[in-house]
Amino acid sequence: MRLRRFDRADPSKTQRKNFVCGEATLDRWLASQARQSMESRDAVSYLLLDEDALLEDGRPRIAGYFCLSSGEVKIEETPEAMAKRPPPEAIPAVRMGRFAIDERYQGAGWGPELLSEALRSAVAAGDLIGARVMLVDAISEKAFAFYERFGFTPSPIHPMQLLYDLRVVAASVRIDP
Repeated sequence: MRLRRFDRADPSKTQRKNFVCGEATLDRWLASQARQSMESRDAVSYLLLDEDALLEDGRPRIAGYFCLSSGEVKIEETPEAMAKRPPPEAIPAVRMGRFAIDERYQGAGWGPELLSEALRSAVAAGDLIGARVMLVDAISEKAFAFYERFGFTPSPIHPMQLLYDLRVVAASVRIDP
């Protein structure tokens, strides 16, 4: 399998119905809501496509996806280290609303690879619109542990919410924040 560039989601019905990550809500969202979110600009989705696994419609299998949108985090919901010199009421954020890897690709290193791309995309978005953190709401304890393993910090108020300081990503990939 080769990693193809991450595209804005424009999946065919065949691609969407063949995606199974083990979390029904994430499968359903991709199958029935991703297109509407793209069209309404509520969220922008990106696909990890396996060009070596073509489906019956001739299009590549979706190995994973994530979606990003703008958001904010109230100061009191932010870990103390991230709340230094905050704006008056809330810290601008890039929200990662969905993140999933198809079951066929889980455990093969594609989750960290896709998360890395999501963080770089969030830095680029934050550069355009002004955002300091990436915000995620973990869908399960397993997802929470995944994000925590990669340096996300739990919210001091919301038990399943985590944040990542985008300035850390910008510095590590030599992107000016």
